[in-house]
Amino acid sequence: MIKKLLFTIFLLLVQTVVLAQTLGDYRSNVTSGNWTTLASWQYYNGSSWVTPSGTSPQGYPGQFTGTGTVTIRNSHTITISASTSNNFTALIIGEGISGTLVIGADVNVETLSTKINAGGIITFSGNNEIRFPVNATIIIDSPGKIDNGGTCNNNVAVYIGDTKYAVCKGSGNAEFSFEEINLGGGSIIANPVYSFPICGNTTVLSGSYSGAKLAVYPVTYKWSGSGLTFSPSDTAQSPTVSTSTSGTYSLRLTVTNGNYSNYKEITIIFNALPTTPTVTPTQPTCSLVTGKITVNTPVPASGITYTVTGTSPVVASVSNTTGLFSGLTVGNYTVTTTNASGCISSGTSITINTQVIKTWNGSAWSTGSVPTSSEKIIFAGNYSSSSDLVACSCQVNSGAVVINSSNTLTLTNELVVSGGSLTFENNSSLVQINNTVVNTGVITYKRNNTTTRETDYTYWSSPVAGQTLKNASPDTLSDKYYSFDAVADDWNQEDSANVMLVGIGYIIRGPHYTSIPPPGFYEAPFNGTPNNGAFSLTGIIADKSYLIGNPYPSALDADKFLTDNNSVLDGTLYFWTHNTAIGIGVSNPGTGIYAYSSDDYASYNLTGGVGTGNFVGLDEQISNKPSGKIASGQGFFASSKLVPASSEIVFNNSMRIGVGGITGNNSQFFKITKSSKTTSAIEKHRVWLNLTNAQGAFKQALVGYVTNATNEYDNAFDGESFDGNQFVDFYSVNEDKNLTIQGRALPFKENDEVPLGYSSTINGTFSIAIDQVDGVLSSQNVFIEDKLTNVIHDLKESSYSFVTEAGIFNNRFVLRYTNTITNKTLGTGDFETLDNTVLVSNKNKQIKINSSVQTIDKVQVYDLLGRSIYQKINVDANELAISNLVINHQVLLVKIGLQNGKIVTKKIGY
Repeated sequence: MIKKLLFTIFLLLVQTVVLAQTLGDYRSNVTSGNWTTLASWQYYNGSSWVTPSGTSPQGYPGQFTGTGTVTIRNSHTITISASTSNNFTALIIGEGISGTLVIGADVNVETLSTKINAGGIITFSGNNEIRFPVNATIIIDSPGKIDNGGTCNNNVAVYIGDTKYAVCKGSGNAEFSFEEINLGGGSIIANPVYSFPICGNTTVLSGSYSGAKLAVYPVTYKWSGSGLTFSPSDTAQSPTVSTSTSGTYSLRLTVTNGNYSNYKEITIIFNALPTTPTVTPTQPTCSLVTGKITVNTPVPASGITYTVTGTSPVVASVSNTTGLFSGLTVGNYTVTTTNASGCISSGTSITINTQVIKTWNGSAWSTGSVPTSSEKIIFAGNYSSSSDLVACSCQVNSGAVVINSSNTLTLTNELVVSGGSLTFENNSSLVQINNTVVNTGVITYKRNNTTTRETDYTYWSSPVAGQTLKNASPDTLSDKYYSFDAVADDWNQEDSANVMLVGIGYIIRGPHYTSIPPPGFYEAPFNGTPNNGAFSLTGIIADKSYLIGNPYPSALDADKFLTDNNSVLDGTLYFWTHNTAIGIGVSNPGTGIYAYSSDDYASYNLTGGVGTGNFVGLDEQISNKPSGKIASGQGFFASSKLVPASSEIVFNNSMRIGVGGITGNNSQFFKITKSSKTTSAIEKHRVWLNLTNAQGAFKQALVGYVTNATNEYDNAFDGESFDGNQFVDFYSVNEDKNLTIQGRALPFKENDEVPLGYSSTINGTFSIAIDQVDGVLSSQNVFIEDKLTNVIHDLKESSYSFVTEAGIFNNRFVLRYTNTITNKTLGTGDFETLDNTVLVSNKNKQIKINSSVQTIDKVQVYDLLGRSIYQKINVDANELAISNLVINHQVLLVKIGLQNGKIVTKKIGY
């Protein structure tokens, strides 16, 4: 008869075990007693056996929680006479000879471990039952037993879980008898071999039987289940089971042992395997030095996890729910997917490759093609550039590597010079894009100065770290190295051994021995680790001049530099262009009888650059008008704002020519060298005007119509005259400021008028001429109005000459683009009466002015040399009398300003 077994019984024949006592253990203390009587027991309190006190935790076994092992000792009989539920760790009946537990009421024994030693007995005194929990273990050491000794009675029972054992088989629907327990009914195990979950449609089963009957009869096995296939057969003890469809299945293992037959049913779930992932690798690039893997399918969903494991080299697994894995080093990887059931897919193998490296061996590149910006380059032999070179990073291992003039080495990342040499010739560039990379090793950067005299200073800044002032010009006298102290507003003499600080400008006088005749050629070598990335000059205070410099071995874009430092700097930069030897007896306080001539500072802002003249270099006549591309090694002045919003001047790679679309070159270095034109994306329409005389005095002013400029003062577009010229200054005037550069609003309007002013320390004839025009002004008429002589002159036809005495003249000239005043066209000669309503007369040395229509606002009287001999403002009347002018008989010019803004000029004899 087949019986259903839904539990596990381990029935073993073993030796008696005597456990050492522990706190909470109980042992019987009488030969015959009741379970609930305290005197029937002894309690172990941790040091000795005592009679239970009746208060927690000392009661009868199971009365209070925490009870340990309960032992009924040899020759002792304990009777349970009332229904109880006893919770303790273990129950031991007998100590190897005898010991009896009498069940006289229904009992729950909440222990998983019961041991009946040899001679021990569990017996029943009435129609009662004893219940053990499911999965309880009962160990019987023969001849120990569970016994009633009576006839078949379904009311006398042992339960293990829900399985009932009666005195005899079939009694009261009992499935098993005490005999089966006592004789070793055994246990059946039926499970898959593999740990859960079962992934896929196949698994291996494991069936076994243990018990005393095993030694008597052979055991046979039989597996069954709907929709399942068993291999090699369903009678194998541990077959492979498979199905065509994932899902939940019921299996039965039937065990036959002689006349004993039993079975166990189990449920198994075949879980579908996740699909093998499809992935896309992103290989390392110049900007991303590590690789990336993106899982395309299956797409992220609830319960799905992705795992990537490095296989060569071995890298610990990383899991996430996004399917995006970044920061992967070079190597081989396997990608798997885990679903909500915990099943893992087959793996997809991916290789993260090393970055492409091209090596120059002295004659050719290793791949046969020139490098690209995504590749690392290594020099292992001599190299001389013939064009620009780009790479991700660069390493010089050996050989003499030379980047020639006008060529650029552009790197996204670091430069390492570990051997050989790397030299950048004059006007070449090292451009780096990434601000955070660190260069190592030493380069040589050369900067030529083609117009150096021994007594002339050049403004320098070091493009490398570790450069000393002495090494920049070894033959300069030791006391001719200076920095500028902005706070003291004075020059600070530097020790020639001092290291040139990054971003700081210095002035160094020409070498003591130079070629003759001057100007002479000089090459300044800079040796050190090339500067790269972000730098800042801190502690900037209001309204001071700072001598700073380009910190990079590439040109610096002045527009970007000014824009990024708009919170701290006024918008104009000043470049020293002096090119003439010192003379004797020239006035210049602080230099004794030796002084420099009038060449001064070229200037630049967002409107454009203003130079200081055209000079003849070693090869040709060249202009020193700043292009806005500050050459490597160049020092310059910048002024802080009256109310700066920041105390730092910043430099970073985004300002470098060749980064972020900024175009230009590295050739315009002051002192003067030839430079190439560059382009700008900002709309600009400009005119440069030169004020000169026959003796060589020169000053330039710029007026431009520029994007974002206004007709008010803008520090980004308007630059005040630095006035370093000893003899003349020339500028436009706006808001009482003398502007060597003035930016004005777009769109350009031809009726715009810009007042021009000048100052002179010398008398004589000067000329105003156009130096350059661009934008719409290339085709636009450009006139200058002389308000003293009432002349409007076309500067596109020729320069305009005039006579002046020494002084400051801010109201004489106007830059204009039409020659029309109040709808009357004027020629290039003088014009007579502007308005007949204004009369000027002289009688008895009294000048009378009468305006019959407009109120007079202001009056100025000049002699023919342009000297102002009388001035009155805020007249606010229609008539004015001027008396007692202390002058000789001569012709005078009387300029009357009316309140409607018109100017009337009259000539009179006095």
